[in-house]
Amino acid sequence: MSDIASQANLFIQICLGVIVVGAFYSLWSSSKVYGGIIGTAIRLFGIGMVFFTVAVFERLLVSFSIVQTGVNVILIQSVFDLMGLIFLGWGFWKLASARNT
Repeated sequence: MSDIASQANLFIQICLGVIVVGAFYSLWSSSKVYGGIIGTAIRLFGIGMVFFTVAVFERLLVSFSIVQTGVNVILIQSVFDLMGLIFLGWGFWKLASARNT
C-alpha cells in the first residue's frame, strides 16, 4: 500500500472515530430527558444503532475502494456488528424489564 493511501485510510478512520464520539455524546445528552429504565433502553438502542451505522459505512467505503481492505478492517467491522447486537439486545432486555415492573 502506498504512503498516500495509508495516510488517506488513517484520515478516514479518524473522521469515523470523531463521528462516533460525537454521536455517543449527542445520544447520551439527549436521552437523559427520558430518565429511568426507558431512558437507559433508548440510550442502549442508540448506541447499538451507531455501531451498526459505522459498520455499514465501513463496508460502503471498502466496496467503493475508498478504504483498502485488510484483515484488520474486516475484524473491526465484525466487532462493530457484534457490539451493535449486544447493545440492541441489552436495550430490549431493559425495555422488557420496564414492562415487567
